[in-house]
Amino acid sequence: MRIIIDGNDGIGKTTFARELQKALGIRSYIHLTGSDPRDFNFYAEILKKRNTIFDRSFLDEPIYSEVLGRASKLTEQEYNRLLEYTKESDIIVIICHNDIKRYAKDEHPLIMKYSDRIDKAFESIALENNFIYLDLDNKKQKKEVIKYVKERYKEGRE
Repeated sequence: MRIIIDGNDGIGKTTFARELQKALGIRSYIHLTGSDPRDFNFYAEILKKRNTIFDRSFLDEPIYSEVLGRASKLTEQEYNRLLEYTKESDIIVIICHNDIKRYAKDEHPLIMKYSDRIDKAFESIALENNFIYLDLDNKKQKKEVIKYVKERYKEGRE
């Protein structure tokens, strides 16, 4: 099983990923950063890794490339291929949101400026693709998602 956790900056994705990692007993955790290549070959290769939690993914590439005014590292065709692979495999995608942002001191000003736009783009991705859309402030929903993922993880191991 592979689990992708994505969403806006500063909302608590990493904290949730670590919580989920502990609950499942999964050791492999990959936190993608801006220094990763983040091109098609990079994503295609890392998505092969089993029993892994991914903190960030290819899903945010078109969002952040637009906000930051840079060319996307994925073509539309490559993005769609990765998206289809995600849907056809045992990958669980959790798009997180939170009204409270805790930005790092060195956060890019455009990310803070266009925070609402970024949130809406992630929400659209979740809704269009039937991904889990998790409000990290909702403790009940968070518990339900962890329970669901644990059940899916257990089924995959049997």
